[in-house]
Amino acid sequence: MPRPALRFVISLLLMFHLAAVISAPYSMPRPVLAEDLRKVFRPYLQACFLDHGYQFFAPEPGPSHLVRYELQLADGKRQEGVFPNLKEHWPRLLYHRHFMLSEFVNGLYVPPEAPAAAQAQFKAYTKSYARHLLHANNAEKVTLYLRRHLIATPQDVGQGMRLDNSRLYEELPLGAYTRADL
Repeated sequence: MPRPALRFVISLLLMFHLAAVISAPYSMPRPVLAEDLRKVFRPYLQACFLDHGYQFFAPEPGPSHLVRYELQLADGKRQEGVFPNLKEHWPRLLYHRHFMLSEFVNGLYVPPEAPAAAQAQFKAYTKSYARHLLHANNAEKVTLYLRRHLIATPQDVGQGMRLDNSRLYEELPLGAYTRADL
């Protein structure tokens, strides 16, 4: 049985750890008390890698992004797909990897009317995605779209809107590529 002093120190460390873990998610959207707690616990949270990811979900998460593609196959048939796709990308790690690809291309997105210099990196990545899809599917042409899945408002959900309602999706063209283009 540990001595009372050792038990007391262990109890203090456990309370400190619990307070640190609880403070991390409450630091979004940064109320004054949460910000003060974050300053106290920041070194510990970072050392234990306990402060990751909360900014992604709070205070206002944004839309999720998918890449939809249309393929014209070598035999003339057409095929459509989307990534990430839970039915196709399994185990979950593969789904997450494809999800990060779609989020990455969203982060690079520039509208078609943007100057050519601003589009260079964006085009390089979309061409890379197109090259892979053409090769993996033995296709002649691929057209890529960025599909944004917007978040339903509480009012919409309260009125019975399904989360897969077509009003919650918008698409932006990423480009069309043939084997000759790449």
